[in-house]
Amino acid sequence: MNIPTFVNIKFVQSDGYLTPEMQLYNDELNQALQNGLSNNGWTVPRLTTAQITLIAPKMPDGTLWYDKDTNQLKGRINGVVTVIV
Repeated sequence: MNIPTFVNIKFVQSDGYLTPEMQLYNDELNQALQNGLSNNGWTVPRLTTAQITLIAPKMPDGTLWYDKDTNQLKGRINGVVTVIV
C-alpha cells in the first residue's frame, strides 16, 4: 500500500474548508486505504520472488507479501522469509 507522504502545508482556508492541496492529499490517502483494506480483508503486496528477496532484509518481522511467482503467502519471521500456511 502506497500511503501518500504528508507535506506540511496550509491545512484550511480562511473560511474553514480544506485547501485544494489538503483535499487532494485526503483523497489520495483515502483511495490508498480503500484499495488495501476492506470489510472483506486486507490486500497484501503482490511481488515476485526476486522482489521479496531484495526487500526482505530491510523490512521488519511481521511483514507479509503474496509471491505471485509461487502463489504463496509469505512473511518475515525472525529475519527469515517463511511460507505462511
